Amino acid sequence: RHTRSLCDWSSDVCSSDLKAMSRAARRTRDATIDYRMVRRAFIERVRDGEVSLREACDAERDLLRAAKHYGTPRRTPCPLCAKESLRIVTYLFGPRLPKSGRCITTSAELRDFDRRTEHYTAYTVEVCTECEWHHLLTVVPHGGARPRVRRRA
Repeated sequence: RHTRSLCDWSSDVCSSDLKAMSRAARRTRDATIDYRMVRRAFIERVRDGEVSLREACDAERDLLRAAKHYGTPRRTPCPLCAKESLRIVTYLFGPRLPKSGRCITTSAELRDFDRRTEHYTAYTVEVCTECEWHHLLTVVPHGGARPRVRRRA
């Protein structure tokens, strides 16, 4: 009756709860890739000296610019420099978008893409604007809505 995710032991899901979720919510939850465990392991490698700060803090200028101007501030400090300068940036990739993706600036913009029939992939990245740390947090599918069929009167 109960299942557990291998990535997050706090996410117990009861099978009876799944029936109450919408089909789109189940699809998104099931297809989301969460990189929190990889993030924790990488931070430990930096703290243990296996990876230098220079290697870990190497965000591209475009990513830093997007974080400063469009990113959502996080309430937690940077895991490497401990400053309150973490931001979340989401890039969307898919049909009719630039090869470099589209930086999503509002949740309303992301909901708009969810209503489209095309399939998109959102990459959410954590960025420190001070030390230039960055790490991929999640990859989530969006879009794929069924086209509405107009009924004849």
